[in-house]
Amino acid sequence: MNWFDNVSSDSDQPIAPACLYQGHWRHRLHAYGDKVLCRVVIDVAEPRVVAAQVVENGLIEDLESSTLEDLNQAMLAQEVHHNPTAWGLAACAMLPAWSKPTFTESQIGELERIQGYLIEASEESVDSVLKLRDQFLQGIGMTDQDVHRAVRQSHEYGKGVRKGGRGVVS
Repeated sequence: MNWFDNVSSDSDQPIAPACLYQGHWRHRLHAYGDKVLCRVVIDVAEPRVVAAQVVENGLIEDLESSTLEDLNQAMLAQEVHHNPTAWGLAACAMLPAWSKPTFTESQIGELERIQGYLIEASEESVDSVLKLRDQFLQGIGMTDQDVHRAVRQSHEYGKGVRKGGRGVVS
């Protein structure tokens, strides 16, 4: 696995570039319920499910954090991340527009660090810090629009706290 350099010099944790796959997966939302169709995005570099939605009976809904974690565990137990194409998943360079992404603790830390740089940036250096942020986001398969979707309030977009219970300040 190739690691890219951290974008901020004071970060001591390397962050892997994303290797995203998207597709559909049947998952049991409740212990005694039927499996339902979900659309998923998995990062095989982490490995973890980055985003998922239920797409059943004409309804589309983001998975709540506990259900997302259950789905993540189920996909890892089946070792989907070792050969995602064999499971019908297709590679994607960036998150699809439907997804509301989750972030790892190290990704959140890096985004917070960059946010600190933005707060302290002079007018001359703001553009370079924004470019740094965009490069980091592109490296993990996301854009600033993905970050915006991830931090929307629950009444605006979906329910529940994202994986790890942490959000990203924008």
